[in-house]
Amino acid sequence: MNQITRYHNELNTVPMRKWTAEEQNFFFAIITQVRDKGDKTVKFNKSDLVQLVNYSQEHNKRFNTTMAELKKKVNAISYTETERDSLTGINKETTYNLFEVFSHEWTDDLSHISVEVKVSDHFQYVVNKLEVEFTQFELKQFTSIRSNYAKEMFKKLKQWRTVGKKQYSVDEFRDMLQVPKSYRAKDVSKVILKPIQEELSDYFQNLKITPIKGRTKGNPITAYCFTWTPEETGTWNTDKYKEQPAKPKPTKSKVKKETIPAHITDPASKVETDLSEEASEMLNARLKKTQANRKRG
Repeated sequence: MNQITRYHNELNTVPMRKWTAEEQNFFFAIITQVRDKGDKTVKFNKSDLVQLVNYSQEHNKRFNTTMAELKKKVNAISYTETERDSLTGINKETTYNLFEVFSHEWTDDLSHISVEVKVSDHFQYVVNKLEVEFTQFELKQFTSIRSNYAKEMFKKLKQWRTVGKKQYSVDEFRDMLQVPKSYRAKDVSKVILKPIQEELSDYFQNLKITPIKGRTKGNPITAYCFTWTPEETGTWNTDKYKEQPAKPKPTKSKVKKETIPAHITDPASKVETDLSEEASEMLNARLKKTQANRKRG
């Protein structure tokens, strides 16, 4: 089953470039599974998580270490709220963590490893009741990206997926991707922009990265502009999966298009993606089976 990751755009402000690829994969797998669970505590066995991110079942020790490190990084995701009582002059500063509970347990022989999480009430808006201002993508696509720079840009650009263009000033870009201060423009091009272009071209059609140069002495790069073919949006069609006349097969494309059914996409814009004929037939069959089961029930 295709897992859809969806969360409030604010989570994109959390710098994760220095997280390992595995830590990010498991984090977003958890975010995917706790969505719409409200204040419920959700428990994952190792097998639950490794299947979501296509991770080897054999690496018990590495998996356990990854969970321990992930727990530390998750504990650092917090929000600080400052209040002032105008009558008493008392200032109050309160810090809330993303997860109220993030526990990790294991046996000495590592035959059992599990994770238990509960989203903090103050962060319910990040993963629950999302109507506007959210980022959405296929979990499988995200976990297949190797470069951490590419992973970070994948999330950022998915926030603007229906726009098809996003420009970042050099300072914003460097801060966002935690680019080492020692990196010069040519280093950024080789170490950062090249893997982003190579990996994300699979998921953003006609992706182009254009350095914007200033008109001052030396024509320094002042910004980076990312452009791609915007993902189409449209209203949800209740007859979408009914039998339709055969259509000519579309021309092949190297871009790995998302296969997110429109009824579980953007509630505001109702993003609708193209399904292949085979995928449409499979979904149509599942829909008919579900309807038949409901009638029998």
